[in-house]
Amino acid sequence: MSERTAPLQSLCHCRMKPILQLITFLVSTNIVLAQCEGDLSWDFDDEHQSGFSVGKFFTETFTPELVLNTKVVRNYVRDARFKTLTERCGDLAAIDHIYLKSLKVAEYNIGRALVLSMLTVLEHQRLNVKMPIVNSVAVPLTFEEDSLFKARIANLPGKIYPDSPGGLEQDKDKLQHFFASAYLSFASESPELAKSAGNMVEWAEAKFVVGGADDARDKRANQQGRLFGRDLLSVKELLPSDYLALPFRE
Repeated sequence: MSERTAPLQSLCHCRMKPILQLITFLVSTNIVLAQCEGDLSWDFDDEHQSGFSVGKFFTETFTPELVLNTKVVRNYVRDARFKTLTERCGDLAAIDHIYLKSLKVAEYNIGRALVLSMLTVLEHQRLNVKMPIVNSVAVPLTFEEDSLFKARIANLPGKIYPDSPGGLEQDKDKLQHFFASAYLSFASESPELAKSAGNMVEWAEAKFVVGGADDARDKRANQQGRLFGRDLLSVKELLPSDYLALPFRE
């Protein structure tokens, strides 16, 4: 190799390096996007135990269907595959899949699916209500075992907004506001009723719940949920992520 061609090859190599890095990035991004496409690839179910069990028979016979359905969707969120879904596809996609799973379990009854989604994302195990004399009373919201509750909460998506805080909690609590408001708006066919109910809940939380506050961020989730529930009356194929990106307006 001559002394004149060596610098030229070195220059070409330097210019090609960023191009190769860009190609590698685009290929890896397309692979990830491909893994996120095709919802059925993420539509896994619980592995049911085979065989007959007297305890299982009585549990499934006498337990309300809503409780059984909620257990199925909560188990879906606890699954390690759901955590993988969130890491690969993002938190908004994971929220969509909670709703899609609820839809399937609810046999595509939208109102029931919204309730299942709301029960699945409940972020508080109990509510400490202010009371005279005794200061506060703990009201249970979910009857999960502690280990199951913690595993579900750990897997809940929480990076919902650009301004979602860091840490473990993030904005996980906003999901219950979103789906509860969506259900009220859809079931009543009245976003205004859902808005009044949401404002009342915010007032009651600040007034009677230990550590509660009238939070503008909760109101944002409430408003987005109301619009989602309202529009589901007309367009059945909408997803939560279509609305969690909407700006908040008083």
